[in-house]
Amino acid sequence: MLSHGTFCIMGIIVTFLLFKPFVDNDILKLTQHHRMAIFHRLLSLRNKILPFLHPGPIRMDADSKALVELISLYHSELDLSDDLTNNDIEQFRYHSKQMLTGLFPAKSSSCLIQHHTFQYNTKQINMYSIQHEQINDWKCSNQPLILYFHGGGFVFGDIDTYSGFECHLSKSLNMLILHVDFRLVPEYSLEETIEDVINVYQVLLDADPNIHRRLIGMGDSSGGMLWIYLLQWIISNNKPVPQGVVLHSPWPNLEYLDRIARFPTDNYLSFKLAYSLRQLVIGKDTYWFEVTDEELSKISPKDNSFEGFPPLYITAGTNEISIDAIRDMTEIMRLSDVEVILDEGEGLMHTYALFHLWSPQGKYTQEKIGQWIREQLLVGLQSTSKTNSIITDEMCI
Repeated sequence: MLSHGTFCIMGIIVTFLLFKPFVDNDILKLTQHHRMAIFHRLLSLRNKILPFLHPGPIRMDADSKALVELISLYHSELDLSDDLTNNDIEQFRYHSKQMLTGLFPAKSSSCLIQHHTFQYNTKQINMYSIQHEQINDWKCSNQPLILYFHGGGFVFGDIDTYSGFECHLSKSLNMLILHVDFRLVPEYSLEETIEDVINVYQVLLDADPNIHRRLIGMGDSSGGMLWIYLLQWIISNNKPVPQGVVLHSPWPNLEYLDRIARFPTDNYLSFKLAYSLRQLVIGKDTYWFEVTDEELSKISPKDNSFEGFPPLYITAGTNEISIDAIRDMTEIMRLSDVEVILDEGEGLMHTYALFHLWSPQGKYTQEKIGQWIREQLLVGLQSTSKTNSIITDEMCI
């Protein structure tokens, strides 16, 4: 009797023979994105022809199953050794960037990117404006914004990696995207990273005290945790909160790894990788139990302080390691009267909603998020109209 592995190999070979005549010449140039597209189509077609080779959840479609397998092909490269050497970190950054730029949409020629440098309290902050076809001034009172905090475990992530995805966001939502290029661990401390995002928000408010009415926050993974921390800081300092915040598979805090009771087989963010990233955050020679509550309060959100949060839209894959922690956090938020939606991707991995090119579930989630953002901005624009009846703001569009 043939083994499961033999069936799998035969399925891929048969699929490739069936699929090869339909591969166009452009794809055969084999850029990183095209190589991933070919593998994805092969695996997806195999899942349709031989579904028993990758059963997965009943509601999981063939394309989403192929995405899970595609991510698993990179699993050995998306890891950090126990030594956490500088070379390990650079290799991790390189492979992570290669994978994400292959999975994110390619940056179109109509997408424009503009760099900004701000000074706040003697600190320099780098930010980028990203918009489809033309870049409007973010200070304009009628320009809706998304303030994006990228993921990467606080260790990697930059404008080059995320520009393709952010360009897609700008075009699909018809909005200006502000990408914050905050300082990264281990070259800088997480406390300095948090200082960057707080300073950015203060720069925006100083330029336009009503900017929160036209601003949507968004962050993925560790960038989601930065947004949770920032919201708690905003509320404790009596600043106005954004109209809404979208969190893609957010780290609830740095402590959630200690409360994981089961270990889903997420090939994108494994428990070992998440643990190694946290170790880099606190210092590779520091034991987690040595971190005091006071030190933790400076780098990690409180897990029960959500009163006053704006409406939230949270996405999470049911197969990711933090799914139980995200569910628990969502429930605490609801008990705190926060309007929150938790959109779970059945059988999918960490930050599945970012990979909408490869998964119908991800694409559908992005469509729902787009509608949700428009609804939140409508509320903010109505509030702004009432304010503008008294105070005339600069209109730029």
